Amino acid sequence: MGDTRQSDRMRQIYFKRLSTHSLEEKTDKQLVALVLEHAKKVIAHPSRPMLLRTDSFARNPFADLAIEETLEENPFLDNPEDLIVQFPEEKPFSCVAMLDTSSSMSGDKHLLASIAVAVLILEVPSVDHSVVVFNSDSKPIKKMAFEEKVEETLLRFLKVQPRGFTNLALGLETGIKELQGQATTKRKIGLLATDGRTTEGKDPLEVAKQFDFLVVLHLCGPGSDLSSSQEIAQAGHGICLEVEKFEDLPHRLYESLRMLARLA
Repeated sequence: MGDTRQSDRMRQIYFKRLSTHSLEEKTDKQLVALVLEHAKKVIAHPSRPMLLRTDSFARNPFADLAIEETLEENPFLDNPEDLIVQFPEEKPFSCVAMLDTSSSMSGDKHLLASIAVAVLILEVPSVDHSVVVFNSDSKPIKKMAFEEKVEETLLRFLKVQPRGFTNLALGLETGIKELQGQATTKRKIGLLATDGRTTEGKDPLEVAKQFDFLVVLHLCGPGSDLSSSQEIAQAGHGICLEVEKFEDLPHRLYESLRMLARLA
């Protein structure tokens, strides 16, 4: 019941903001806070794979003792500073989110996409992610290797009003360019949020092939094309996840993050 009320409140503020063309800072902050709160529930439980790191006892005295590694380095244990410890650490990865902001993505689809953005930017360090928006044109609203507050990126996306045609290929190309500048991993990992419709530009399947793993978050609704989203995901060596309503989104995003991190 609580989640439903929160979703209703979020939609109420979002559509009121659209209908009144409100640019009040208070309204913006309320909407951003609600979207972030919704997103944080998705990542309440760890979704990313963990790596086991080692360090010296002197630098990390509260970690667990790595007995085998310690004995290999110093079998006599004559100096406490030679002790080696181990601790879990989230697997780092870089990712680009590409969000369809064409006219067919207005309303609930745009709001759903904002939650996807929020989850990504909360879960992936600022310098390791990029956010791209596209319709007839395409541009990054948050560039890779650039650090900024979560609220700033999210608000910038919410201020992008869906309009124009859909050039999916151009959006994917911009995402590839952003990934070419990332340093965390060499693999090209992407998350595409779209309704699958492409109305101009070249074949998006040819561009999708350049990704090592592409998760397509298919946002259902009037005019959406599921088969197109599935073909793009297949070309990008990834998977297509359908989102029909708000209640589907947390589970789908959780799946997305696990797959993106595991395959990075």
